[in-house]
Amino acid sequence: MKKYFSVAAFMLWAFGTMGVARAQITDSIVPLRDGNFEVWVDYPGDTVTFIVPIPVIDPYSLPEGWYAPMFRIDDTVEYGGMTLPLNVSLPVAKVSRDSLRAPQGQSGLIAESFLLGDVLSPVASLVVGQMLDSSLATEVIPSIVTNAEVDLMKILPLMERVSDDPSDLSWLMDLVDSIDLNELMNGGAPLDGFEPKLLRGMYRYLDGNGSGDVDDNATLVMLGTCYDPVLNKRMLVGAGSKNLFQRVDTVHYDRFNLEYYTLNEYYPEQYAFAKADTVVVIAISSANEKSRARGSKLYLDSLVLQQRDESCGRITDVRLDNSSTIHAVVRWNSTVVPSRWMVEYGEAGFYRGYGFRFTVTDSVATMVNLTPNTTYDFYVRSECGDTSTSTWAYLQFTTDSLTPHSVQEVLAEQVKLTPNPARGRCEVDFGGLSVSRVSLYSIAGQLLVQRQVEGGSVTLELPGRGVYVVELLTPQGAVHRRVVND
Repeated sequence: MKKYFSVAAFMLWAFGTMGVARAQITDSIVPLRDGNFEVWVDYPGDTVTFIVPIPVIDPYSLPEGWYAPMFRIDDTVEYGGMTLPLNVSLPVAKVSRDSLRAPQGQSGLIAESFLLGDVLSPVASLVVGQMLDSSLATEVIPSIVTNAEVDLMKILPLMERVSDDPSDLSWLMDLVDSIDLNELMNGGAPLDGFEPKLLRGMYRYLDGNGSGDVDDNATLVMLGTCYDPVLNKRMLVGAGSKNLFQRVDTVHYDRFNLEYYTLNEYYPEQYAFAKADTVVVIAISSANEKSRARGSKLYLDSLVLQQRDESCGRITDVRLDNSSTIHAVVRWNSTVVPSRWMVEYGEAGFYRGYGFRFTVTDSVATMVNLTPNTTYDFYVRSECGDTSTSTWAYLQFTTDSLTPHSVQEVLAEQVKLTPNPARGRCEVDFGGLSVSRVSLYSIAGQLLVQRQVEGGSVTLELPGRGVYVVELLTPQGAVHRRVVND
């Protein structure tokens, strides 16, 4: 008997904190179905039959379209020398209706962390208490409320992966690879063709200790799913999460924004873009295990979805145009011609935001000063003015190996740059090479000057202090030399 309760409790304790990076805001919003918590449904209590029926839980209510996990137990117990059946559903949520301070409409949702004795009747606690794992008498359990029927036992291995790092959503990969969503959940709110970017709403959070400790928090998780007709099953295509902390003003509701990202935005190298057709919201009261207190309350109301701004289009057909030992050119197409494109690259596995970044006004990026025989991750997105961007597109490529007598290495030694360091201009002597074009790049790879040439030399104007790369196009390939401008 103990195994049912100990596993269930462990699943609940395993929840940690999650979050995502800051995202853009657009104006198109639609209500989340059943996100105003105005209509409530009454459910009867449950009983267990020993000699006479004994109430296990009192009648309770939930908002229409929302669910709390119930753990079904079908077992037998020994009591008074008799073997008796135990067939009961135990709730793992303490949910009530906020009819006093709801910011909109007549009511909001309250999800409260609790002890198991708070939801079992006193009589049932006495009779069944001897069969429970002893730790459950003192462990605080968070309420979990979702707008889909979710088998939380199946999520247990994934929740153990969640860390305190708000940028770490690696559990998404496990959710995609190891869980069949058709078994994990049923239902959710249909999106009716629009693509979400934010879940917005109103909340209050009161920790049970009343201290406002920043380690005590509630968590919201948002999952985007779509049905794949080829695989004939529902797939995860995006997610997001948000921590909700106690504010100084504990009387009034405050606003929150929960950012939603597609799997393609998190892992563009592995997943193509897919639009969700359904969204699942999971609300967890007092999600921090170490600071969780009995009576911590998460208040929610007025949940709406904000639509992604599609005005900046999408990038398609990212491809390597050519590369050498220390040079690469990548091109792409775009469904919309933006103001500019943002490019970022770095050695494979780098964290986006810490690579080499620059902008271009044509759909091509040239990267120089690369390392031979090295794999790079390349990202590009469209930027339309200052308010809209596309999602990141991705490409991985590897530079050529550098042999001891590489043709480019030998040819580069023939090219002379004078003076170097330079003083605003530099003369490039081709050293007898046949050169058809000379290009000047910043150290970040931005093309500054490109000139068709004839003859044996050319003079380049250098725009400012810094390090530049001179590229000479020869019949044997591109040759690169650095010049420093003081």
